[in-house]
Amino acid sequence: MVASELLIIPGTPAVVGELAPAFAPARGIVAAARQAAGRHVRAAIVGSHDERWRTDHTGTFAAWGAAHVDVGGGNYLPELVARYVLGPESLIAESRSAIGALDPEVLTVVVLDGPAGLTPRAPLAMIPEAPAVHTQLQEFLAGRRALGLSSDELRTAGVDEPALWLELAEFIPARAELIVTEDSLGVGGYVAKWEV
Repeated sequence: MVASELLIIPGTPAVVGELAPAFAPARGIVAAARQAAGRHVRAAIVGSHDERWRTDHTGTFAAWGAAHVDVGGGNYLPELVARYVLGPESLIAESRSAIGALDPEVLTVVVLDGPAGLTPRAPLAMIPEAPAVHTQLQEFLAGRRALGLSSDELRTAGVDEPALWLELAEFIPARAELIVTEDSLGVGGYVAKWEV
C-alpha cells in the first residue's frame, strides 16, 4: 500500500514576505515547507473556509494589503498562504475545508495554527493554558503522542479553529517529523510532515 503524505503548515499571513518583511522566520518556514514538499508537484490544500477568511480578490493578498502578490488562485486566506508557501511550480489539485480521503498521488497540505495566546503581545494576549497546549501540539505533530485534547480544551488555550486538529488526530502516522516550530508572534506555527 502506497503511503499518503501530509504537510502541515501555519496559516498566518506573516509568512508572506511582502506582507510582513520584518518577520525574519518567514523565509525559514517557506524554505522548510518547500523542501518537505519534495518530489510532489500536485497538492490538495486543506484549510478553513470560514467567511471571515474569504476575499473576492481571487489569487491575491489585496485584502491584506499586497495586491501585487499573485499566487494564481484561491479565495480563502489559508489557501492563499499555502499557494504562496508551495510556490508557483505546484499544481493545486483542489482546495477544501476538511482533510477527508487522502490520495497518495497528491500531497495534502493542511493549513492550521496553534494557540494564539503564547505571550502578552499575542493576538489573544497571554492565555495561561496556551504554552502547555503548544507543547502538546508539537509532541503530537512529531508523532510522540496522541492529540489527547478536546475541541473545548483547544479553544480555551487559544486555538481558534480546532476542527482540523481533531480531524488530523484521526490519522495514525507511520512516520512523523516536526520540522519547524515558530511562536515569536505569540501564535503557535508549525511545519510538519506525516506519512500515513
